[in-house]
Amino acid sequence: MTNRESIATPLRLIGCAVLAQILFWFAFVPVFVEPPLEPPEFVGIDSFATAQLAAPDGEALAAGAFVDGAPGREMREAGYHAVRVTFSLDAVPREGLALLDNSGGDNSRHFVNGSLVHAPGGMTVDAPTYHSLREGIVHIPPGLLRAGENTLESIYTVSIGREVGLFPPLLGEYRAISEAFGWKAFLLTDFRLITTVIVWVVALFIGLAALRARDRDVPLWLFLAAAAWALHSLFYEWLAMPLAGAPRGLFYAATTMFLATAWAIFADAWSGKRLQYYRPAVWAVFAAGVAFSVWSLFVARGAFAFDRVETAVELVGIVLALATVARIAWHFATNRDERRYLEAAALILLASLMLFYLYAIVVDGRNLPYLTATQPLVLAILVAAFLARNFELFRSREQLNAELAGRLELRTAELELAHEREKRLLREQAHQDERRRIMRDMHDGMGSNLMAMMLAARRGSAEPEAVARGLQTVIDEMRLMIDSMDSVGESLGSALILFRERAQARVTEAGFAFEWDDRSEGKLPPLAPRAVLQVFRILQEAITNALKHSSGKRIAVTIRSDGIAIADDGEAFTGPRTGGRGLDNMEARARAIGGNFTIGREESETVARIELPADWSEE
Repeated sequence: MTNRESIATPLRLIGCAVLAQILFWFAFVPVFVEPPLEPPEFVGIDSFATAQLAAPDGEALAAGAFVDGAPGREMREAGYHAVRVTFSLDAVPREGLALLDNSGGDNSRHFVNGSLVHAPGGMTVDAPTYHSLREGIVHIPPGLLRAGENTLESIYTVSIGREVGLFPPLLGEYRAISEAFGWKAFLLTDFRLITTVIVWVVALFIGLAALRARDRDVPLWLFLAAAAWALHSLFYEWLAMPLAGAPRGLFYAATTMFLATAWAIFADAWSGKRLQYYRPAVWAVFAAGVAFSVWSLFVARGAFAFDRVETAVELVGIVLALATVARIAWHFATNRDERRYLEAAALILLASLMLFYLYAIVVDGRNLPYLTATQPLVLAILVAAFLARNFELFRSREQLNAELAGRLELRTAELELAHEREKRLLREQAHQDERRRIMRDMHDGMGSNLMAMMLAARRGSAEPEAVARGLQTVIDEMRLMIDSMDSVGESLGSALILFRERAQARVTEAGFAFEWDDRSEGKLPPLAPRAVLQVFRILQEAITNALKHSSGKRIAVTIRSDGIAIADDGEAFTGPRTGGRGLDNMEARARAIGGNFTIGREESETVARIELPADWSEE
């Protein structure tokens, strides 16, 4: 990396991070999370009283012993708790009133002037539905209101002992409240459901990517972070979940702590280099938090059980959030060449929101909504960036086939060119080898014979019979060279046909009987043309040697699938004339193609035998 690149990379990273922060705090938050609102006028509350009831119905309300007191949060046992407030109206609003509930509990029912106004789901302590988690705007019709004093009574189910807040509701004209708090109510209700569905879909896609990816660490933990967020959201969205009391409290604790765990380990996976002991430490924190929650809810129990669990969830969240921030910071401090700008900006935004979330809890004791509302956005950014970098995983089969076909065609063309070049080089090499062979054969064979006859003639010692034999030898060798230079065909079978035609004429002209016995049944080895030519030359030289040195009357050629034999019925034959190179040449040619050449006495015949290789190619 050049000096300019080493400076530009961190500058781009810082620029992307700053831009993400600006867009979040100055665009996303004021437009989406907390748009500016005109505060509506609320109806004043005249009195406030609380009571514990035996049942969640009107009769229990009428019999309840309400006690005036101050609103607040207190530790309350499982059961039914009620709030009664009175308020006065100068006139009944045309569209009625809107009720914004500020109290806790798992589910609630509201009565106005003795009439039931709002009663979603079930209210039994053992198996309530959790509609209070979806805080919305309750409409009080104008027909239930009256000018003057009105009474609003609310019953809350508490399925597990914990700290519960009982406060007066916010009341105001329905239209004004809807306009002022409609968007916030949407974020607390429908938006959560929408984002939960979206995150489930995102988790599905990233899970498929994890299954197909070679390195599954990053997509796996991105999938687990998305799945953990979606499961955590189910606590608020699945109001009739078949879990109540302590099991539901454990579900909340486990999913919330696992979400923090998933983010912490994802930061380590995304860095590309695992820190030693980091993940075991994260898992240890998670396991300790879950174990403590199980002990609090199922062993210790009591009114403070869920309060202890919430404290554990907050502590585990703080520790793992700090671990996530520290891991991200360490990565950027030790990897200045990081170029995943979009993902880095999203992770830095997540880290800053975690710090802000921790600060609000520790200093102000408030759980601000920024982190909750932003996690789906961060997940979407990370998944989009991951898929953009690994898009070929999700290309269609047709696209992949087309690309592979194109690559195969290009590679095939390259191989064909390379093969043609190789063939051309082999042909040139074969021509050079053939040229050297002919020159060597002419020098060693024809040349030496002619030189011997010329010296004998100059000395006056040349006998006609010796000269005739010498000239016959020269003619035979010249004929052998001419025959071997002709094309013998592309296969051993075609070469044997040509050999039979030429050998039969030579053998019969020399006064020998010629026998041809083909026992191969057409199963000759698939030899390359150069190997076929070598076999042809060996056969020619074997015939020539038999014609020169045999005292017999018959020459027989026997062909089998694994070899060829040339036999004559003459006297014992041990080799060519002194100083000849025929046997050496035949042995060398046989070895060059992976075969073998032998000559020897078998019964009453001299047999020259060629053992053929199973196959032989020029490569």
